[in-house]
Amino acid sequence: MIGFKNIYALAKPYAARVVQFFSFNLLTSLFNVVSIAMIIPFLELIFYGDKSQVDVVEFSSDPSSWMAYFNYLMGAKINELGQQSALIYFSIGIVVAFFLKNLALYLAFYNLAYVRSGVVRDIREQIYNHLLRLPLSYFNKEKRGDTMSRFTNDVKEVEWSLLGVVEMYFKHPLAIFIPLLVLFVMSYQLTLFVIIVLPLSGFLISRVGKKLKNAAQAGQEKLSEVLSHLEESLHGIKIIKAFSASQDKQEKFKDLNDDHFRQMVRLNRKELLASPLSEFMASIVLSSILIYSGSLILSDNSSLPPSVLIGYIAIFSQLIPPAKAISESFFRLKKGAASMGRINEILLSNQEIDSQGYKNSSFENNIKLTDVSFGYGDTLVLKNINLEIKKGETVALVGPSGGGKSTLVDLIPRFHELNAGTITIDGKDISKINLSSLRSLMGIVTQDAILFNDTAANNIKMGDHYMSGDQLLEAAKIANAHSFIKNLDKGYNTNLGEKGTNLSGGQRQRMSIARAVAKEPPLLILDEATSALDTESEKMVQDALEKIMQNRTSIVIAHRLSTIQKADKIVVLDKGEIAERGTHNELLSQNGIYKKLVDLQTFS
Repeated sequence: MIGFKNIYALAKPYAARVVQFFSFNLLTSLFNVVSIAMIIPFLELIFYGDKSQVDVVEFSSDPSSWMAYFNYLMGAKINELGQQSALIYFSIGIVVAFFLKNLALYLAFYNLAYVRSGVVRDIREQIYNHLLRLPLSYFNKEKRGDTMSRFTNDVKEVEWSLLGVVEMYFKHPLAIFIPLLVLFVMSYQLTLFVIIVLPLSGFLISRVGKKLKNAAQAGQEKLSEVLSHLEESLHGIKIIKAFSASQDKQEKFKDLNDDHFRQMVRLNRKELLASPLSEFMASIVLSSILIYSGSLILSDNSSLPPSVLIGYIAIFSQLIPPAKAISESFFRLKKGAASMGRINEILLSNQEIDSQGYKNSSFENNIKLTDVSFGYGDTLVLKNINLEIKKGETVALVGPSGGGKSTLVDLIPRFHELNAGTITIDGKDISKINLSSLRSLMGIVTQDAILFNDTAANNIKMGDHYMSGDQLLEAAKIANAHSFIKNLDKGYNTNLGEKGTNLSGGQRQRMSIARAVAKEPPLLILDEATSALDTESEKMVQDALEKIMQNRTSIVIAHRLSTIQKADKIVVLDKGEIAERGTHNELLSQNGIYKKLVDLQTFS
């Protein structure tokens, strides 16, 4: 469960604000007691209007005599001012006390708002930064909708939990302790009775809260399923419409939404039980106090006058809101614990292993894959791959779908960690090269052109704020992208929209190529960069690719075999193993898998 240690870690950067929150809450509680205690003189005026005779009482360290001393002071003041003037002065005193109480309360929450918003900001930043450092394997198994749910709804639940914990530790104890201390002074017998009765209500409330955590976690998981289905539907809306699958998707969404509805009804019923249950238990305690205090007053040796009893009950009533708030905070904590657990599943996931070893800023000789094997889980996708890629070579990877081509190229920038074997660049094991340094050697163009909701210039720069304007323009020209970018509304400062939707497929791919070549990498990885394009767009993209491949080492995954006939080396992958390798003509003469693939495309 989220407790003091967890919140202390989250709120530590805001310790000064928490101290101010505590201090102002202390003042709030003091002014609250003072404002209510000042009702007693009114009652004195009402019950014992004539204060002409006041017995002198000396102050004593004995708490049992403090109320008598307080009554003496009040009586003396009424006698000095007169009843009418005293009434006015006491009224002004109450107004001032309430003003100071509420001013302190506002200042307390003023500081809490900063802590609350700051912690939420920090949690979201932690999650986002951690997500960027997770390996691709994490995203292959996790639903995006579930991740979004944790980033939004679970963080919101933790925010409410944070609010509950901070108030539970730094507000409510003061709101209970200070009035309780005053009640002890007023009547220690009656207060001891309260202390015995009050914990019984807390026990019953805690029993109800135990089932809330599991219900909250189930509710968040159901919501993540709803969001995942929504995200999938928006991403594939064209396919849904094309296959007239709207009704089927609606029914599936309705089932998921109904499951979430039922779970949330159960959760809210449990949560909403906290307030009425705590209030009902408080009424039982209050009734018990009235019975016990009445018996004290009616006894012959009573030292508790009726005016003080009414003041006692008024101050006791101030214990009910914080006690009630503690029970509600307890329920919040149960929900927050479930959400924090889901967030921690992200934060505790293993990050990419980034070596702090040497930085490799150049590529001089070759890339060697030696006995490389890799698999997802227990299933091997690549088995005992041995391959050398020399500087300046164009190496093409071909083969049937599912042969492991994309997985193989993903191993070179260390998007995945090897199961066995080694990959070296100029004799240096890539597992010992700093990740940022390793990836700076590579420009990558994927089949799906991934662009961001930013300007054309920033999409090409991709975080390189020191890239010169000439370097940017040159990259766009090489990629055959400059001609259409300059005709956009604001040229290179035009926002491309979400996922680059303001551009055509061919334009998006040429933007990806410009981004890959802008950093002037010595190694290019082209993963089926033209397979999703129409003939005209493919020709323009292919022209751009041929330009950027000149004088560079290139690894090309080819869907259309006609585009890689001039490659220095063609590697045929089949079922995770290298089945054939050689030049175009050499492979044709072998009359193997490559020849069959060429024949299929020639006659198709």
